[in-house]
Amino acid sequence: MQVFMVEDNPDDIELTLEAFKESNREFNVNVAQDGIEAMKYLRKEGEFSGRPRPDLILLDLNMPRMNGFEVLAELNKDSSLKEIPVAVLSISQSENDKSKVKDLNAKAYFVKPTGLDGLFDVIQKLVAIVDGKP
Repeated sequence: MQVFMVEDNPDDIELTLEAFKESNREFNVNVAQDGIEAMKYLRKEGEFSGRPRPDLILLDLNMPRMNGFEVLAELNKDSSLKEIPVAVLSISQSENDKSKVKDLNAKAYFVKPTGLDGLFDVIQKLVAIVDGKP
């Protein structure tokens, strides 16, 4: 499964990559560290021209340059990109944020867990989203 992770925190990236690696399914995870880089990747611009189309986008909300809400809005403007399922993984527990990402067509919203066990649960739910069994 091709996963595209958009996350600016190196510790969160490392922990999430570890959880993907230790899960029972094969994942190919590419990472962008902000929304600008993410959109270049998804549009296959420049150095990203040969990158695979993701089966799922795992998106943080609070990032520099272009935040997760702005990325979702950009995805919705592109008929091809808006078909890629997006799951938000954020520290925010705000109901307003959850409502906003739902309005922007995100398939799921997860509050970042603190350890690998919590991330394993999130990964199982992400697989279900891609497999069409939310």
